[in-house]
Amino acid sequence: MQTLLAWLLTAIIFISAYPWAVWLVDDAEDGWLPLLPALALSTGGLALVMFTQSLLGIPFLVGSITLVYLALAIPGWLLWWRSGRTIILPQLPQTRLAWLALILLLLVSGAILLNALYWPFSRDDALAIYHFYGQQMAQSGTLAPLPGLDKLYEAYPILIPLNYTYAYLASGWINEYLARLTPALLSLGCLPAAFVLAKQLHSATAGWMAALLLALTPAFGTWASSGYVDLPMAFFYTLAAIFSWRLWQRDHWQDALLAGLIMGLAAFTKNAALIGIPLLALWLLWGVARNHIRWRNLGLSLLACGLIAAPWYIRNLLQAGLLIPNTAWTDQAQHTLDTLLVFITRPGTYSITGLLIVASVLAAAGMLIRTRFQVASYLLLLLWTLPFFAAWWLFVSYDPRFLLLFLPPLCALAGIWAVIGWQELPAGWRRWLLIPVLLVALLLTAQAVWESVEYKDNILRNPLMDDAAKHEVISRES
Repeated sequence: MQTLLAWLLTAIIFISAYPWAVWLVDDAEDGWLPLLPALALSTGGLALVMFTQSLLGIPFLVGSITLVYLALAIPGWLLWWRSGRTIILPQLPQTRLAWLALILLLLVSGAILLNALYWPFSRDDALAIYHFYGQQMAQSGTLAPLPGLDKLYEAYPILIPLNYTYAYLASGWINEYLARLTPALLSLGCLPAAFVLAKQLHSATAGWMAALLLALTPAFGTWASSGYVDLPMAFFYTLAAIFSWRLWQRDHWQDALLAGLIMGLAAFTKNAALIGIPLLALWLLWGVARNHIRWRNLGLSLLACGLIAAPWYIRNLLQAGLLIPNTAWTDQAQHTLDTLLVFITRPGTYSITGLLIVASVLAAAGMLIRTRFQVASYLLLLLWTLPFFAAWWLFVSYDPRFLLLFLPPLCALAGIWAVIGWQELPAGWRRWLLIPVLLVALLLTAQAVWESVEYKDNILRNPLMDDAAKHEVISRES
């Protein structure tokens, strides 16, 4: 019974942030737009409530955490009610090809969600870091201590582990299945985030292409249900790009607030997102210089980012004498042509998406040079991705998993240029190429669905395994 209550409380946590999102996204034309910050504000808000309570010496208790969170949600409900805004449903596809893209996206998403909810944690860092500290905090009722400089993983940002802690406390047992729901939803949120970003920058067709390219990237399916924090951080990072673009277009304080707040949540999820904060500042300064963004909105955005992200890093500095743990093995970085062209040289990891990413980056860079940086949409996407890629190549190119951190904006760029390239083809070519392209998409979808579910033979032999049997499978097969 308590487990069912835990699932219900989790649903309430997610739903309660929606009115705030609708009120802040004040002119949404597509229902996806408020849904995305609602997911960000719910998971981030819950973690921030728990973090603040711990700093104040208040032990983790389901009742107090939930009551404080809901109390913070009430103003959002009141503002939403007073605004008179209604629920806007996500727009349905307008063409048969878009419907096909949606069906393929749902198939891949379903497989990822099934894997997340069926199996307990099995990957190394998910077990040894995020699940471990989530379980430890549930048992101790407070944050993991930081006694000295020798601490590494205790200083990792804890948005995801705190969500695990809440799931364990609410369930009354180490309910890994409920815990895995949060990072899986945030990872899957990268798909509509890539869609919305490409749609706002170009068209709905580019949006569907961006989301599909991301879903069919083998690395996405491999890590989306793993319990790692790379794709959850990518969700926040991509969402910050969406509201940074809206700020450029409208110069509204709501977009400035959301861009900064969500970038702060990215840094509260993974410390690699600290790279994104100066990039956000550069974009804001560029907007001010081009008379697209007012100074006060620049200040509001950076203030919101600092208020969300800074407390965690200040705590690390005060208690352990460090801002971030030294867990990037920079001496192992591989400064080679193979890693520089990683999206091409690893087709098993990035598939066709990698080729389109490289082509689109070159095309966008060429366009910016020719137009003297006048195409703001390409400038945003390259600013959000190329410095991150340079940091990866220089310091941590031993692990291509870190490229997931900015993969959705790259897929948005690839989706835009794929549509531009397709439209420039002669009509006769498009007719002849359509069937082969669709067949490739179907084959890649089948591969993505198959690869997204782990230990398939064991599921087929005993689909109704209990928790102990599943842990035995993972112990045996790992």
